[in-house]
Amino acid sequence: MRWVAFFLTLLAVPAAAQPPASARRWHVEAVGGLSLFDLPTGGEAALPPAGAPLTTSGPINPSRRVSTWFLGDGSRLLNGVNAEFVLAGRIAPLDAALASLGLSGNNASAFGLRIRRVLSDRLALELSADMLPGSREVSPELTTAVEAARGSFVTAFSDLLTTGPFTNTSVAATASVSDPSSRDLTTTVAAQWTFGAHRLSPYVTLGAGLVHRVGELPSLTLTGTYRFNILGSVPINETDILRLRYEQGTALVGVVGAGIRRTLSDRLGFSLDGRLLLGQQTLALRLDSEPTVATGTPEGFIESFTTPAIQFSNNRTTGRESSLSGVPLQDFKAFSTSGLQTRYIITAGLFVRF
Repeated sequence: MRWVAFFLTLLAVPAAAQPPASARRWHVEAVGGLSLFDLPTGGEAALPPAGAPLTTSGPINPSRRVSTWFLGDGSRLLNGVNAEFVLAGRIAPLDAALASLGLSGNNASAFGLRIRRVLSDRLALELSADMLPGSREVSPELTTAVEAARGSFVTAFSDLLTTGPFTNTSVAATASVSDPSSRDLTTTVAAQWTFGAHRLSPYVTLGAGLVHRVGELPSLTLTGTYRFNILGSVPINETDILRLRYEQGTALVGVVGAGIRRTLSDRLGFSLDGRLLLGQQTLALRLDSEPTVATGTPEGFIESFTTPAIQFSNNRTTGRESSLSGVPLQDFKAFSTSGLQTRYIITAGLFVRF
């Protein structure tokens, strides 16, 4: 029976070596719960400036370069021409919709990992990383405006192409919204004060940290195309692509919270915790456009002889260029906000002490 006594001795040694609960200075806690947040709404809006003038038949028929027909000066030019022709079709510009952020947030679950170092019966330091899956989505108002712009593009150009010697006309427009995958990751450092070192212990939390974006924010793409032949022979083929995308900066936040912790044994316990994260959040809506004018044969051009005028050309060697020949928009900031954002994290957790 000597081996039995030896085995029992081995089991007893680590048990005797375990420190008392009061000496367990490290806590590792897994938490899960709910994240609630509001996006800042105020900000600054801007539209691209008007493009450079184009060479036309004369000063009473001015035209200018546009980077896209879907907003700003491009919409004004197209609608002005259709008004001169007394056409019903008008493009519905995105101008008014771009005067706000056009982004909304969904509250969702939260989960994270928190590591604490106990300094005394009252004070502990905590490092926390929380993933907040509540995604940002395009607001219904902006989605509606994009769909209106898409449908009216077809109507406006279809009407315009009834006014000239055009054959084989074709007008189409599409709109798409990307699936957002954006999540917020908060990393914070905080001090915790515990009121009473008992099995049931309330505490308060005070600290600071960062909120980082993980994944992609939503984006929208509008594509409009029109094709026709002038006098049955000169081909015109132009495409207008406009992308609306969001960007989010890393935010510095302050953290304040409170909770209650319950020990189940000298090693295990659970907690209920509520935290407020408050900080300056920077969000921006940016525009990129891709105006494309295809080169065709035979070469040719046509203008509307209205005030203002619209011009189509399939080759620069004609001495004329299409109105859709403006400098592409690249990273143009249509709306930006830098307001206070409030986030709430409500969680329950299970922790281990060692």
